[in-house]
Amino acid sequence: MNPTTTTLRFVVPRYGADVMGGAEWGARQLATKLVAEGRSVEVLTTCARDFRTWENAHTAGTTMEDGVTVHRFPVRRPRTADFDAHTHRLLGELPAVSEEAALEWVDAQGPDSPELIDAVAAVDDGVLALYPYLYQPTVRGARVARVPAVLHAAAHRERPLELPVFDALFSSVTGLAHHSRAEQALIAGRFPATRTLPQVVLGLPVDETVADPVGARVALGLGDEPFLVYLGRIDRGKGVHDLVAGFADVRARRGSGRLVLAGPVVDEPPRSAGVTVLGPVPEEHKAGLLAAADVFVNPSPHESFSIVVLEAWLAGTPVLVNGWCDPLRDHCEESGGGLWYSGRADFAVALGRLLDDADLRDRLARAGADHVRATYRWPAVRERYDRLLARVG
Repeated sequence: MNPTTTTLRFVVPRYGADVMGGAEWGARQLATKLVAEGRSVEVLTTCARDFRTWENAHTAGTTMEDGVTVHRFPVRRPRTADFDAHTHRLLGELPAVSEEAALEWVDAQGPDSPELIDAVAAVDDGVLALYPYLYQPTVRGARVARVPAVLHAAAHRERPLELPVFDALFSSVTGLAHHSRAEQALIAGRFPATRTLPQVVLGLPVDETVADPVGARVALGLGDEPFLVYLGRIDRGKGVHDLVAGFADVRARRGSGRLVLAGPVVDEPPRSAGVTVLGPVPEEHKAGLLAAADVFVNPSPHESFSIVVLEAWLAGTPVLVNGWCDPLRDHCEESGGGLWYSGRADFAVALGRLLDDADLRDRLARAGADHVRATYRWPAVRERYDRLLARVG
């Protein structure tokens, strides 16, 4: 198969410029970059925007977005209010959960869109790119696919991965595109049959942008004070609340310090001295915010890639990450561009080293940026993806 002439159709739960972060953002990055080079790319998705409710927000039908043909289908029902309780009960029954019960959970999680699944079943040419593993469009889409399907699982260590419905998914796809070596190892361990499938550690393309740290400081009201920054969804599940608590300990011992939290607020963090919650930051100031910071911190225990770590390096800033998250730790080990921690005491020691040693910060940031430019610029990512697509076809 010639990947440059074959139609590639991304199947994702939600899609659009208003979807920030997450696996769907990664799918959009690949789709828009491929279509800009003259590739034939389409997207099959739902009308939903909010991953917590899956309520219809877009109009059903076909649109052209940044050159990509996007087909949206309605969600039959939003997620119910008792879904979290349902999840707690189901995961508590592992490993005795039946495949039927697990599939019912996938449907209840949403987005539940039979029309989208029918559209996937109707595809009779090209290659499907299913993205990510956890949701109905991927799980049921793989079951009805009539053409080769590449799974961009975006998997990390989490209890739902143990549900039996995913054994059938990972054994039915044609190939795998991993975000990291850690994800590849995780999937090979959980689903040994995948070891013989065509696959590649793809990552995601990272664009280098001009950063204006002074302009960002002024626009965001940050003044001249040194600070560390978290940029992403402000969510307890992302480790943000733990970060605030760990920073409070460090600040109490040092007598000063500032932590800036930037991104949409899902769970309001506790009020703490020296912590500034900016909320969502305009796109034009994100690179400047990263460049202005002394350290970028990602406290999340659950990431399959974390593109913002790589963006921090390109902005000239070292990173400190949660070492329990294998992909984040891999980024730091492979690049030599950051430090990691495994608990509150480790966090304090690592952060202290970074804050007290400007030369160390500069060395780490340069090493990280060199790694990103060599590995995650678009030409390198595209070459790896084309090799995979040629094999699955």
